[in-house]
Amino acid sequence: MSFEEYLGHWARLHGTPLPQGLVRVWLRIAFVVSTPFTRLNPNAITGFGLLLMLAAIYFAGSVNGNYFVASGLVLSVGIVDSLDGIVAVRTSKISSWGAFLDSVVDRFIDVGVGILLIALGASIELAVIAFAIAFVHEYMRAKASGIGLREVGVITPAEKPTRIAIGVMFLVACGVFPEKAAQLANIAVLVWVTLGVFSFAILMRTFRKTLKS
Repeated sequence: MSFEEYLGHWARLHGTPLPQGLVRVWLRIAFVVSTPFTRLNPNAITGFGLLLMLAAIYFAGSVNGNYFVASGLVLSVGIVDSLDGIVAVRTSKISSWGAFLDSVVDRFIDVGVGILLIALGASIELAVIAFAIAFVHEYMRAKASGIGLREVGVITPAEKPTRIAIGVMFLVACGVFPEKAAQLANIAVLVWVTLGVFSFAILMRTFRKTLKS
């Protein structure tokens, strides 16, 4: 299966146009990296991503603040998060249980990114708002699918790869400027909230148009 074929399959599964920008770049990296993992069970890969997120929170919140290690772990979470679906598609092991498990773990990862930023010194209230918005986004998509809509997806600026990228970039920044970790964490949360609100408006407009057509 070529990368372009995979993109087409990904778009059909998510009910969206072919991904562009950061999402497309992220999927290309994950596609290349997935090749050695095609012998593994996709569900095991899904669970491993959650363990990596827990390790990232531990290192980010440690006394010495191992921010570079944490950033590498969060980056690995993002790659692993894409690997399970790619491996499932490439090995024809797509299942309803796998899709359900992936969605549950994804929400834990969203919460994990929020906890990670709190560990860096971000406002708890802002962090809760940030991942609550992410939950609302995913609920909107799930509800649309539940009432029978299939071609209502749209890729927004606040997709999961972007949320993970925010964690990676600001953890690296904290590693460079450890004395400003709290300020950087609050900036990261504000970026997440801003993108989330903007993306919520995009989703509402898209779903309203689709539901009224």
